[in-house]
Amino acid sequence: MGLLRLPLVVYPWFTSLVVLVAVGAVRDGSAIPSALLIGPAVLIGLMIQLDVWSAGVLSPLERARKLCWLDGRGVAFAFFVVLYAHVVGLMPSVVGFWHRHPWPGQYEIAIALLLATYNYLPGFAALDRITAVKHVLAVLDMIFVRKGMTAFLAGLSSGDRGIAEFAAWLVVFELLVQLHQLFVSTEQPLAVFRRIEAHHYFAGASDHRRKVADLWIEEDVRGQRSPRLDLVHTLCDEAMHAAQDNNPHPAMARYLKAERHPGQAAKSWLAAASELLTQARRALPDPEPAQRRALDLAEAHLIRFRVHLDVSLGRQERALKDQRKVRDLWTRHGLHNLSANNLCVELTGARADGTKPVVPEKALAELEQHLDQPGLLPYVRCSLLLLAAEYATLTGDLARAVELRERRHQQVIRRSDFRILNREQRAAGMPAFKPVRYRLTLASLEALDARTRGAGPAPDAATRPPRIILSNLPGGAGARAAAGMRLWLDGKPAQAASPLSEAADLLQRDGFLADAFNVLLEVGTAQRAVDPAAAYDTLARALHLQQRLRAGLANTDLRLATGATTEHLTRALTDLLLRTLPAPAPPALTIFDLAELSRSRVLLDQLGTGATRPVTYPALRALLAEASTTLALTDAPKA
Repeated sequence: MGLLRLPLVVYPWFTSLVVLVAVGAVRDGSAIPSALLIGPAVLIGLMIQLDVWSAGVLSPLERARKLCWLDGRGVAFAFFVVLYAHVVGLMPSVVGFWHRHPWPGQYEIAIALLLATYNYLPGFAALDRITAVKHVLAVLDMIFVRKGMTAFLAGLSSGDRGIAEFAAWLVVFELLVQLHQLFVSTEQPLAVFRRIEAHHYFAGASDHRRKVADLWIEEDVRGQRSPRLDLVHTLCDEAMHAAQDNNPHPAMARYLKAERHPGQAAKSWLAAASELLTQARRALPDPEPAQRRALDLAEAHLIRFRVHLDVSLGRQERALKDQRKVRDLWTRHGLHNLSANNLCVELTGARADGTKPVVPEKALAELEQHLDQPGLLPYVRCSLLLLAAEYATLTGDLARAVELRERRHQQVIRRSDFRILNREQRAAGMPAFKPVRYRLTLASLEALDARTRGAGPAPDAATRPPRIILSNLPGGAGARAAAGMRLWLDGKPAQAASPLSEAADLLQRDGFLADAFNVLLEVGTAQRAVDPAAAYDTLARALHLQQRLRAGLANTDLRLATGATTEHLTRALTDLLLRTLPAPAPPALTIFDLAELSRSRVLLDQLGTGATRPVTYPALRALLAEASTTLALTDAPKA
C-alpha cells in the first residue's frame, strides 16, 4: 500500500525541484531574464500537478504505473539528457547550431507550436500506425518535447537567451494542449490509459482482479468523501465497445475469439462493473450525500448500458422501465439537463423511426414533468417543447400543441448550452459530445415538427438508401451491414441485398431481434423503388419479426402503440403484392389477410384481457384460410 502511494509523494516534488533550479540560476546571476526562468518553471510545475490530479481517474495500481513509468520517467530523462550534454561538452555545440542558422530564432514560435501539436495534424494517425515510426516518435516526444522540460533545462544550463525563449514558448503550448485535453476536448481525459487498465483488469486472472479491486476499495472508495468510481464507469464504456466489437485491445484478442456470439462479452463486462459497484456499496454501508451521489451515478451508467442491450434484444418493457430509473437518478442528483436531454433523444428516435412502442399520453406527461424542472438550458427546453408539441398533436390536443410551439420560439440557444450539457455528461461518468451532434438532434426535431404541421417536405422513402446506424450493430453484423451499405451507395443495390440480409440473419441468430427488424425495415423500404419483389420478401420478414417483438409486450398500452408500425408494414406489403404478381399465396386471400391484420390489431389486443392471450396473427390466418376453403367448397358446382 505504501509503495503505491510513493509516486503520489515523489512525483509532485519535481515541481519544487524545477522551481528551485530556476531560482538558483537567477541568484547565480544568469544572463537569461528571470521571467524566462521563473515563469516556465512555474508552468512546468503546474503541468506536473495536473498530471497527479488527472491520474485520479485510474485505479491505484495503474495510477502508480503511469506517474512512475511515463510521467516521472519523462522528467527524469530530461534532467539526465541535459546533464549528460553538459558533462561531455555538447552544450556549446547546441548553442552554436542555434545561432549559426537563422531559422530557429526566426520561426521559434511556429516550431514550438508544431512540436506541441504535431499529433493533431492531418495524416498523423496513418503515420502513427507504422510500428517503427510510432516507437521513434514516442521516444523523441518523451525525451525532447514533453512539458518543454528538456528545452527549458538546456536554456538554463547554457545561459543562452534564444534557447530559453524557445523553451518558454514550448512550455506555454504544452500547457495549453494539456488544458485542452483535460477540460475542453470531448474525449475523456486519459481515455487510452483507462481502456488499457480496464482490459488488463478484465482479462486478468482472478488473483489479479482481486488485488486490483482490494486496492481500489482501500484507496479510492473507503474513507473517501467522494469515492472515485471511474473504474466502474470505464468498464461500462468498454461494455459498449464490446457490444459493437469496436477497437478491441490486444489483451482481449484471445477472449473475443473464444466468444461465439456478439454481445456475450458485453454482458461479461457489465457483470464485472456490477461486481465492483456491489463491493463499493458494501464498503460504504451508510454513505454520506456525496458518497451516495457517486454510487447512484455509477449505477445509472450501468443501468443505461443494460437498457441498450435490452432494446437490441427486443425487451422493450424492461428497457423503458430502466430508462426511467436512470433519469430519476440523474434528476435526484441535480443533472436535470442530462435527464431531460436523454428523454428527448429517446423520444425523437422512437418518433422518427416508428419502430419503438411509445404511448403518446404517457410521453407527453413525462415531457411536461421535465419542463417544470428549474434551471433548464434553452437548448434542452427547446427540445422538450418541440417534442411536447409533437405528442400533443398525436393525442389530439391541437391548441396545446400550438401553445408549446410558440413557447419554443421564445428560447435563445447559446453555445454555452452545449458546454454545460457536456459538463453534466462528465459528472455522470459518460463521454461528452461535440456541439454538432446536439445541433443535428435539434435539426431532426425541427424537421419532424415541420412534417407534422405539413410545413416541410415528407421524406421520399422510396428513393433514399437504407438508414442503418452501423455503430449500433455488433461486430460481425456491423461488418456485413457496412459492406452492404458501401455497395448500395456505389449504385449496386442488387449486390448490396445479400450482405445486408446476412447482417439481419446474424442479428436474429444472436437474439438482437430489434436491431434485425430495423435493418430489414430499412432495406425493404429502400428496395421498393429498385426491386419490388425483393422488397416484398424483406418487409414480410420484418413484419414477422415485428409481430414476435410485440408478442413479448405484456403491457396493453405498449402493444397498442405498435399498431402504427403494423399498419405501415401491411400497407407497404399490400402495395407490393399488387405490383409483384404472381404472389406467394392466392392474392385475394393474402391481401385480405394483410388488411385484417392492419385493421384488427387493436381489437385483437383488447380481446386478449385477463389470463387469455390475444388472438395471434397465425391463428387469424388459419381461420381466414379455413373460411376461404369452406366458401370455395360451398360455391363449387354439384356433379
